[in-house]
Amino acid sequence: MRKISLVAFLLFGVAIYTHEAAAQKGKAGQKTAKSSTSSASKSALDKTVLATIGKESITYGELEYAFHKNMGRRNARLSEIPRDSVMDFLQLYIKYRLKVQDAMERKLDKDSAVMTDIAQNRRLLAETHYSEKKIIEPEVSKLLERRKREVQIEIIVCVSPEKGDTIASYNRAMRLLAMVRGGADFEKVAHDSSDDTETGKRGGILPYITGGKIIRPVEDAAYSGKVGEVYPQLIRYRNNYFILKVLKNEPRLKVRASHLLLSSIGKNDSLGISKKGDSLLALIKAHPEKFEDYVRANSDDKTTKEKGGYMGSYYTRSSGFDLMKDQLLLPEFEKSLFSLKDGEISGKVWTEYGLHIIRRDSSRVPNIEEERESVKKDYKRLFYEEDKRLHIDSLKVALGYKLNSPALKSFLAFVDTSKTTIDSSWSSKLTKGVLALQLYSLPNGSMTVGALVDSLNKRSDLRATPLNYKGITRVLDKFTDPKAVNDATVSLELQYPDFAALMRDFRDGILLFKVEEQEVWGKLKFDSLQARSFFDSTRAKYRTETKYEISEIYILSDSAAKAVRKRIDAGEKFDDLASQLTQREGFREKKGHHNLATSKEDKLVALAEKAKANAGDVIGPEPYERGFSIIKVNEVAPPRQKTFEEAIPDFAPAFQDMVQKRLTEQWITRVKQRFPVEINQKNVAAVLKK
Repeated sequence: MRKISLVAFLLFGVAIYTHEAAAQKGKAGQKTAKSSTSSASKSALDKTVLATIGKESITYGELEYAFHKNMGRRNARLSEIPRDSVMDFLQLYIKYRLKVQDAMERKLDKDSAVMTDIAQNRRLLAETHYSEKKIIEPEVSKLLERRKREVQIEIIVCVSPEKGDTIASYNRAMRLLAMVRGGADFEKVAHDSSDDTETGKRGGILPYITGGKIIRPVEDAAYSGKVGEVYPQLIRYRNNYFILKVLKNEPRLKVRASHLLLSSIGKNDSLGISKKGDSLLALIKAHPEKFEDYVRANSDDKTTKEKGGYMGSYYTRSSGFDLMKDQLLLPEFEKSLFSLKDGEISGKVWTEYGLHIIRRDSSRVPNIEEERESVKKDYKRLFYEEDKRLHIDSLKVALGYKLNSPALKSFLAFVDTSKTTIDSSWSSKLTKGVLALQLYSLPNGSMTVGALVDSLNKRSDLRATPLNYKGITRVLDKFTDPKAVNDATVSLELQYPDFAALMRDFRDGILLFKVEEQEVWGKLKFDSLQARSFFDSTRAKYRTETKYEISEIYILSDSAAKAVRKRIDAGEKFDDLASQLTQREGFREKKGHHNLATSKEDKLVALAEKAKANAGDVIGPEPYERGFSIIKVNEVAPPRQKTFEEAIPDFAPAFQDMVQKRLTEQWITRVKQRFPVEINQKNVAAVLKK
């Protein structure tokens, strides 16, 4: 195998996908009537009312949407979930809607802080949603549609200087285009004249390409051109020109393959390799079921040999291997593989690595939807910013945006275009006349040069703006883009029900937070009388852990520690030895004493507890902290009932939870009196699983 190495800016990588598109289209017609009926029945089901809260209805569709959002089961239908589980969720959802209705009745949605919060977040959400629907989704769908096929092209590249006149390159490209359109051999012209030597030496032929895997102008031409014909126009990308011919346009297919390799690398005996290949091929043809055995016994490919020659994953001509991205087979190998049918075995196939015997194991049509997320990721990385810029520019034109180019030119004439706004004197030469010039106009606002200068000097996000045409127009976009986007998204809720649902969820979430703050969290105080009553009813749960008071002699040397232990066993006092010999900093004056502690609080106590030591016992020396510890247990404090004060950290969460639930239930009971709840048992029985 080889790694693709082409024009650096031409190919983005490799991809994957499909075949049998015609068969899929044939099936689509058969499904139309069924899907129409299914869609109608789903719509009726979604509108089925399961419960009412005052004047508000909870439909099957609304409940299922909430279930998917909160439970993370996006593909689950409520009608397929056990009824008890759905009813439990319905009760939770009813409480949620009751709280929101209470908040609405209190007019919390009219609170200025709430309205500001909603408006700010709507701007962010609206721009994202609009871009998703108007730019990203259509372009990703276009790429996915293209990924149903793969195209092979050949190109001629005419490179222009990075800076300077492109006319010479253009004229040369036009001459070459006329030659190949007039019948000149494309491969020969590419070989002799292409400025890209890598593709030129192969007659301009590229590996197969597919949607999103090559620069866009070349891809557009490849998919719109006719097989066997030279694309009629020059293709320009940046300052370079491409001449393109479409060689093949075929359905994409994923193929799995196995092979046996007789390596020729470092060998001069091609005849011997060929004869061995003939013998093995005859055996394999006679016993195809033993292909893997022959591979294991004879193949020189160490990577695939033990797997019976299997090459590891599915392969496509425009994507390479699923598990080895950007890796393509050598052309001779690939051509042979795709000429076979599933289960067929090739003849002898020679590549630069040697002789191959190839078996095509299986193939399948890729599922394009499986690629959606990866294609979307690639699109956003490669194309989105450019498309977004073009789209917003079109919105501004439709809105009536007009850039005053003469005014901008006058502004740039009075500044040093090689500098940025970091230079404190950058605007000193601007005259009153220039400052008064209007840079752009919109129906709902405009900007003068003076206003721009003021913003450039004051706004931190505009610091270090380049004082050239590109830098200033980018700044103007920062002022005008939001106006265009706001105008385009003003009725987004009416266009997209999913966005309306998103905004409703966001609004309801804020209202829920506000009303719960008033009814629950603001009232949730630690009442000591209630807490003591709770403690008295559950006091048996709260007991102290066993505690130990210990003394320690810490010695770095194993032999020295053993010697100290012998002196203790001989009758010398532990405290005296600790005050003289312990090497733990700060503990000689304490005679090695540690405070009363549990095994969780003191690792030395854990050693004593593990040894089941009693008061008066001495253990060790034990390896500890790069040294050795001799431990004496002075006292063992057994577990006891905790006092109220000691138990507060233990029971406070449960107590607060109990109070919170009580406050919530009392609140819900009051709200239900104003908004009666009724569950439609008949509809529930009709649509939910028993």
